[in-house]
Order: sequence, then C-alpha cells, then structure tokens
Amino acid sequence: MIRFEDVSFSYENADVLHHVSYTLEDGKFGGILGPNGGGKSTFLRLALGLLKPTSGKIIVTDERIGYLSQNTGLDDRAFPCTVEELIALGLSDKKKFFFNRNDREKIRNSLIEFDLYPLRKRLISTLSGGQLQRARMAKALISSPSLIVFDEPDAGMDEENHHHLIHTIEELHAKGKTILFVSHHPHDLERADQVHFIEDGDILTYEAELERGHHHVSI
Repeated sequence: MIRFEDVSFSYENADVLHHVSYTLEDGKFGGILGPNGGGKSTFLRLALGLLKPTSGKIIVTDERIGYLSQNTGLDDRAFPCTVEELIALGLSDKKKFFFNRNDREKIRNSLIEFDLYPLRKRLISTLSGGQLQRARMAKALISSPSLIVFDEPDAGMDEENHHHLIHTIEELHAKGKTILFVSHHPHDLERADQVHFIEDGDILTYEAELERGHHHVSI
C-alpha cells in the first residue's frame, strides 16, 4: 500500500507538491498522468523513499518494490554484462555473485518468460531498445516484488514491445500485484482501478481533471 497524507515537497524555495493526499491499496492498479514538470517524478521519488516530504506523512507497507524507469538505455548499455547477468542483478538479496540451483532456475524462467533466452549470452550493449527494456523488466520482477512502479517505461518502444509491456502489467495486476504506472497515454491505463492527474503540484482524479476541461496530456 502507498498512502500520502497531506504531503508537500519543496526544492529550496520552489514548491513542487502541495498538500497531496493519495492512497493506493494493496493489489490495486493505479495510474498517474500529467505533463512534464508537473510533479510526477517528485511524487514517484517520494513514494520510493528517495526523497523526504517537506511536510505530511508517507506510508508504504511493501518491503520489496520493483521499479522500471524510462527506456533511455544510457546507463544500462554502458554496463559490460550479458542479458542473463543483468537479470540476475534483480536478485537483490544476493550480496555475492553466486547463485544456487533455485536462483539459476528463476533466471532461466525469467529469460523464457520475456522471450530473452536466445539472447541470454548477448552483451546488453548490442540489444535493441525493446530488447533492453524487456531485460530490465525481467530484472525488476525476478525477485517477485509485491509493489511494482513503472515510470513511463514505454518511452521509445515500438508497437510490438509496447503491447507486450501492457499485457505483462495487466497479468501482474491479475495475479494480485500492486501496480503504480506513470504514463503520458490515458489508453495505457484503461484497466487501471484508479487514475490520477498531477499538474502544478496538485493531484486530482482523472475524471475531475476532465471535468475541468483538460482533455489532453502533453507529451
């Protein structure tokens, strides 16, 4: 569960979020929309514990969180590892690069699930954008997190990989995972239990935003 109770946040003298209250219950699929610079990234960083609120309270009950960010590819491609080694890094409870039979089975199953098994020995620097994002998703999910945060993960994806992403998110939701998905595209969130819009530091339900006459999302 994620709960914001009257949360505000400021960078120096710049107010970014204003008295935000928000709840995403366990097992629910929550969508976040909004223009660039509206406060979405700060909201996510607060939810992930990377920032502390200026005021208010944040409660996150999930101990294991999976996170998938935008597919810029810059950081991952610079790391000299194979596809299976990247996915193995998602076994976060491992302090040494040593894996038992159960770990290796998890890695193998993840490679198969995301259609990456034939690419398992490939360096990630040689992957296409869609292949790299599938590998990053496998890494984020291999530890079976109960809360999964998607921060515009479809940026730069082709239609086939985008379809696979949305299908995977809907399957995770059907399995009872808690999903927080930030997107620029309302149609990505058609199966969401709740959708909110963040702009100028305020958060509204998407329905309330439409009633205000804002029928588009900047990209």
